This record gives sequence, C-alpha cells and structure tokens, in this order.
Amino acid sequence: MKCDWTIIPNIDEIEGFLELADRYGAAFEYNEFFEPKIYEDKDETRRVIEFYKSLDRDRSRDTLHGVFYDISAMSNDSYIRDYSRKRMEESLDIADELDCKGVVFHTGLVAGLNMEAYLSNWLTGMIPYLKSLAEKHKNLQIYIENTFEYGPDVFVRLMESMRDTPNVKLCLDYAHATLTRTDTTEWFEAFRPYLGHIHINDNDLKADLHLAVGDGKIDYGIFKSLMDKEPVNARVLVEVNGLGKAAVSLQHLTKL
Repeated sequence: MKCDWTIIPNIDEIEGFLELADRYGAAFEYNEFFEPKIYEDKDETRRVIEFYKSLDRDRSRDTLHGVFYDISAMSNDSYIRDYSRKRMEESLDIADELDCKGVVFHTGLVAGLNMEAYLSNWLTGMIPYLKSLAEKHKNLQIYIENTFEYGPDVFVRLMESMRDTPNVKLCLDYAHATLTRTDTTEWFEAFRPYLGHIHINDNDLKADLHLAVGDGKIDYGIFKSLMDKEPVNARVLVEVNGLGKAAVSLQHLTKL
C-alpha cells in the first residue's frame, strides 16, 4: 500500500526516526503537546520546540496533535471552556512556530452521550468557534478527530456547516472507529469528502491499545481497499509510540 506516511518522533530515538522518515518519505506528527501538563512547564515546552526546530529537515508536511486530555471547548462551565480554548490556542501557536501543516483536535464530546440536544448544543457552539480559529490561523489545517462517538453523523453535520472554511477538515482515527457500533466502511465513506488526515494503529477490537499494525486484529486489507477505491487527499499517521513499533507497522503496511 502506498500512502503519504506520517510517524510520531521520539526525541530519545531521533536519529532512528530521521532515518525511518527518510526511508519512507514520512512526515512527523508531534505528540508532546497533547497533554495539558506540558503547557504548565514553559521551559520544557520551549526545550521541545527548539529541539525540533534545530533538526535539518522540512517541517511543512508535519502535523501536531493538539491538546487533548480534559479539554472541552464547548463546556457549559465557563472556567473549563476558557481553559480549554486557551490551551487549544497555545497548540496552534506552537504549530505556527514549528511551521507545521496542521493541528489535530478531538471533539471533547463525552463518549456514548448521544442525545440530540447534547450534540446540537455542541454543534451550535463548535461551528462558530472553529471558524474563528480557522480565520485566525489561515496557514494551518485544523483536523477534527473521532474518539469514541457512536458514528460519523455529528462530524458530517459539522462539516456541512464548514464548507466556506477550507482549512477545517476531518481526521479519521480508523482504530477508534473499529471500537464503535458503526462499521469502519461507513465511517470511512462518511468522512471521505472531508478527509485531511488519518490515524491508524492496531488493537484487539475491544480496547484502544495502539499496537503496531499487524500485531492486533484489525483487518487492514479492508482499509487498503477503501484507500484504493478512489484518491484520498490525506496523510496517514502510523499512530504508535517507539521506533520499533513504527518500523514494524510501516513494513507491514507497505507489503499490503
């Protein structure tokens, strides 16, 4: 399978990741900034930024996983909402400084809470908020990723209202989709018109394990057939930690 690959670098194994990226023509997705606690340590944040800036490589295809844990930009609690938005802005600012292509954010929706009133309220707030972020950061793509929502409907509704905002797209986490009540083909086809980014890894079809691709039970032959059906304008992140798992995953995928 041929894709525009992305991998997650580890500073402690950076030489290996640089070689792996060169071998597969892969970009980087920086994962250090998805935990809110790093933003509380300004020195550590600056250290990581300066380290990646010091590498002699093109970062224009790279992405950054924006702040994730405990983030709810549409919270009804103004303190949580304001905190979440502050951290999201910081993620975007870091991506700007690193000259990245885009930033991935999760919805902040509570998994399994599928009431229409709840989803509609989220959409009512999220649409203008995303438009404001996109306008402020016109040079960045903003990708909204599925976590464990029941199905793709709320994402389609979001994107139908974002047609005039070309730098907001969807990120399909294919492994997350395998853990929902909706078939992965339905997820993929619903996301296809809006795709800008894809995350893949493996699991046992029961829990989000982030195994190396080939070490779990996900049928990546189905994924390949969906990718081959028609061109997809999206980079594919092999979302596993560690050089060994990244190398094993790419070796497996490129043989499909």
